[in-house]
Amino acid sequence: MNHLPTEAAVDEPIPEPDVLRGKRFSIVWLIPLLAALIGVWLAVKTIRETGPTITIVFKSAEGLVPGKTEIKYKDVTVGKVQRIQLSQDLSQVLVTADMSREAAEHLTADTLFWIVRARVAVGEVSGINTLISGAYIGMVPGRSGKVLHRFEGNEKPPAIFRDTPGRQFKLRAEQLGSLDIGSPVYYRQVKVGRVSDVAMAEDGTGVLLEIFVEAPYHHQVSRRSRFYNASGLNMKISAEGVRIDTPSLASLLVGGISFFTADGVKAETVLSENQIFTLYDNRDVANAATFSYREYYLLYFDETIRGLSAGASVDFYGIKIGEVVSIRLLFDQDSLTFRIPVLIAIEPDRIELVGELGIPEYKVMEELVEKGLRAQQRTGNLLTGQSYVSMSIQPDAQPQDIRMDDVYPILPTIPNPVEEITATVKRLLDRFNRLPLEETLEDIRKGARQVEAMTGSAALESAIENIDQSFAEFKKVTSELNDGTLAKMNSMLDRASQAIVRGEAAIASANTVLDQGAPIAYNLNRLLLELQEAARAVEALADYLERHPDAIVFGKGDQE
Repeated sequence: MNHLPTEAAVDEPIPEPDVLRGKRFSIVWLIPLLAALIGVWLAVKTIRETGPTITIVFKSAEGLVPGKTEIKYKDVTVGKVQRIQLSQDLSQVLVTADMSREAAEHLTADTLFWIVRARVAVGEVSGINTLISGAYIGMVPGRSGKVLHRFEGNEKPPAIFRDTPGRQFKLRAEQLGSLDIGSPVYYRQVKVGRVSDVAMAEDGTGVLLEIFVEAPYHHQVSRRSRFYNASGLNMKISAEGVRIDTPSLASLLVGGISFFTADGVKAETVLSENQIFTLYDNRDVANAATFSYREYYLLYFDETIRGLSAGASVDFYGIKIGEVVSIRLLFDQDSLTFRIPVLIAIEPDRIELVGELGIPEYKVMEELVEKGLRAQQRTGNLLTGQSYVSMSIQPDAQPQDIRMDDVYPILPTIPNPVEEITATVKRLLDRFNRLPLEETLEDIRKGARQVEAMTGSAALESAIENIDQSFAEFKKVTSELNDGTLAKMNSMLDRASQAIVRGEAAIASANTVLDQGAPIAYNLNRLLLELQEAARAVEALADYLERHPDAIVFGKGDQE
């Protein structure tokens, strides 16, 4: 049963609640504040630790996973792949990766990237751990230079890393055989290096190999060292039995190179930078070779080299010091000219050294060229027409230097002696052809016709007869004058006058016949004029003696 409140109960006042004020700062607010501070710290740390973003171009992205694949150097993670996409022409793969801040300054032009996968190489197996963990990108930091953000990746790791102690050497072979990058190099059947690069020679006549010999074995390589292909089995059957020679099982399967140092060859142990060794087919051929060290040079001839072929001798004052390796014909499309480069190999071990070398060995050839060393093509056999290359010192040669703008150093050349004689004869013929021969022959013909006309002329015969009479009268006058008798002086003067008259008549007669422009007429006129002057002098002497007869006894004096 419900009881309604009474009026007295309604009128009772309602008690007011007591409000208790707590503290202004609650500990609950520390949680979001702490979370915000941690977020800021992580952001700052990420910004400080994150390096640049780079792009690596590969042919294939096999084994790479965005957000998982790492970039490592010496098994230390220095970056991570973030995105993988195709190039616009769909021929390449663009891998975008974030690098660490420590690796940022080493991202230069010589930085190397490659994909590390499980692979079986020559004589070794690598990347087995990637079968479980997955592939990753290997890296070799650059040394110095401008920082880049785009790189070309390699499909294989480098054969030799930069920080590996040792030295690089160059070999030249006729064919590659079973050798390849990574093939081992042996010394006394101990693996001391490997093949680091293989390339075809530019002239196509051989193969160039680069090998790396690790320290301290690289000191065993000298100019007396000989390299040979140790691939496969080297079997020799003789009276002593069967001999099988192979450095190792790896070289038997995949090939290799061995070297040894020959005895009894006088040579310096210092190697030049551009030294190229010959790679022989086997050890027997290497033993038979007397000179292994060769220096290669290029010769450019602007003349015909007919008769010169590969294998021709290179002589120095008649002594063989090398041979011709190859001959090519080049056409310059810019200048529309042809050039003939001849590659020669010089064997310095053929030259015995005496005295002390005051300059580095690699500068000896430069000094010889400055002194006048020149190469020249010469004919060695007139019957067969075979030629060779002759090298000699030409003191009067124009100054030239060794050029380095080609694969090999370029030595200066001079023309063939036959070519020089031919050129000289050609210049003389050109000068002879420029002479006015037709005009000269025409003048000679005209002179001959004039002489022929004069020889048949009666007037010329009369003039010559008058001249003979004038000479006779003049001789008679001079003989009478030498007698010293004055009684005959008057008759002598009369005769002299008559001789003069006859001489003038002869001159007049000759002038009517002879042409003034002809040499004969000119000389004859000059002779008659001189004769006329002599006659006048005799007349003057006779007149003086007539006035002064005592001059014959006392001589000419100051007489009035």
